[in-house]
Amino acid sequence: MPLLIFLFLFFAPAQALAIINAEDLDLSINEEGLAGKLGLSINGNAGNSAKINGEASGRLLWRHGAHTEMLVGSYAYGKSRGVRDTNNAFAHFRHRYAVNEIWDLEAFAQAQQNEFARLKLRTLLGGGLRWSTQTEGWQAHIGLGSFYERESLRGSSAPATRLWRGNVYLALHYAINAHVRLQNTVYYQPAWKQTADFRLLDDAALSVTLSDGLDLRLSLAVAHDSRPPATIKSTDISYKTGLVYAF
Repeated sequence: MPLLIFLFLFFAPAQALAIINAEDLDLSINEEGLAGKLGLSINGNAGNSAKINGEASGRLLWRHGAHTEMLVGSYAYGKSRGVRDTNNAFAHFRHRYAVNEIWDLEAFAQAQQNEFARLKLRTLLGGGLRWSTQTEGWQAHIGLGSFYERESLRGSSAPATRLWRGNVYLALHYAINAHVRLQNTVYYQPAWKQTADFRLLDDAALSVTLSDGLDLRLSLAVAHDSRPPATIKSTDISYKTGLVYAF
């Protein structure tokens, strides 16, 4: 199944996601200190088909005692035949407190915009519990919580929507060997007052070590919004190939 997923990377159309995956189990620290990642992907064509797309992202973790802070950011921009067709960004901050070896408390805040999904600004603030287990080569994490969301749309005179959503996620990481790792994260975010209004994300990634600190990363994400804005499709597919530097 993982092989089929990653073969699909090369045939799926790239679109914009409604949910952001803030998990990256490739970057984890068991000792106190700082760790981070920087990612960059660029692709394009010239001549008969003029197109350019690029994305830059970064992730920083700081562990001190029972506390861990995480800051994640990303920006993507693209043009096709001189016309902008990609413009989205997000920033995510999370604080995690280790209650014991398997339970954590989490609090987080996020801001996101996506011009071509009609998303002017989405902000959210929330928290929850996280359960973890680890065996040789495997990591598994389950999160359960809630957040308050405010969302405003481009081209709309309606006031910004405000609501509470649940937040459930499952994150898996498997080290095939010292150089190849697989991870998959699934999010489910229903509105508390109307569970038919939900968002779902499945984000898979394959990382291959090229040299010390440098990885080749292939990722595929499929997101579904049961009630997207008018003119926006309910399901998005995004695939990426790029280099990631860890420090």
